[in-house]
Amino acid sequence: MAGVRALRCSGGCAGGCECGDKGKCSDSSLLGKRLSEDSSRHQLLQKWASMWSSMSEDASVADTEKARLKEAAAAEERPLVFLCGGCRRPLGDSLSWVASQEDANCILLRCVSCNVSVDKEQKLSKREKENGCILETLYCAGCSLNLGYVYRCTPKNLDYKRDLFCLSVEAIESYVLGSSEKQIVSEDKELFNLESRVEIEKSLTQMEDVLKALQMKLWEAESKLSFATCKS
Repeated sequence: MAGVRALRCSGGCAGGCECGDKGKCSDSSLLGKRLSEDSSRHQLLQKWASMWSSMSEDASVADTEKARLKEAAAAEERPLVFLCGGCRRPLGDSLSWVASQEDANCILLRCVSCNVSVDKEQKLSKREKENGCILETLYCAGCSLNLGYVYRCTPKNLDYKRDLFCLSVEAIESYVLGSSEKQIVSEDKELFNLESRVEIEKSLTQMEDVLKALQMKLWEAESKLSFATCKS
């Protein structure tokens, strides 16, 4: 038929390929078709693998983000422990949290630990908007650091503060309960309070007594040696 290009084999034969390489020509055509199909299949596999890898990476990122958010939420749920800024004794925790006063730079707690000592001497508050409030000063039982005050008597508009412990933010430190990354006592600071001072002074006194006894024995030995030398 006119206009139809005759198929030719590798030997130059046209039409039905009358040469002796008919089998080879047919095999070559099938091989080319199969290679083409394999190439298409390979491209599909590559595309699928790329999509799967992208989905896996997105899932991994999503899992990481979920884990981070979960950890942050868990950290927020953990209570805070408030420590004395001087000797790091525990003073209270956020489970007794009532409110914070940004203008006074302090926090209000319903209760505190036995490490907080209350001075029974009462005085009137000199703070603005606290006229008529009677306060008692709070001290650390370990290092006598001034921690804040407790409201003992308040006017009607401040009744919610009555018997609440107001701890100064400048006098306390805090850490998240269960956090292993933050140390209660930093490495460059030693725990030092009145009790440890008494123990240290007691140890120094004992060492001084031992040194005096050794000095006495050394003096006796020198005296005997000197007497023996003179006698000889």
